[in-house]
Amino acid sequence: MKLIKLRKKCGKYNKINIKKECSAIVKFGVFGLKTKTSGILTIKQLETVRRLISRKTKKLSKFFIRVFFQHPIRKKSLLSRMGKGIGSIKLWVSWIAIGKIILEISNISSSLAIAILKEVSYRLPVKVTIVHREVVKKNL
Repeated sequence: MKLIKLRKKCGKYNKINIKKECSAIVKFGVFGLKTKTSGILTIKQLETVRRLISRKTKKLSKFFIRVFFQHPIRKKSLLSRMGKGIGSIKLWVSWIAIGKIILEISNISSSLAIAILKEVSYRLPVKVTIVHREVVKKNL
């Protein structure tokens, strides 16, 4: 078994304006949020979205978060001198490209899902649209 050592990320905000379009489709749920613009998403912002969805649906629906936070933002202490390496980790962020699916919802009525996702879109720092997947039922 080979051990992989994680490297420290150096650049802070060099990937904010991601131009490529992700070819993301709704895979796990029925409704989803797809980004129109690129930007940065923090853990606190996604946690507020998660709480809002679980409160509104009364924990009866399933929702899938498809964002992974893998880029640390570092900050040196105020009275420290320059140099001697990078400072401690302040927060973790995820750089979001245009067209990426952020989250998906299933096991919920369509009118309630659209209302919840519209309310969630106000809490996010990027512009999003609501996308829908057609579920085909087979006759047995």
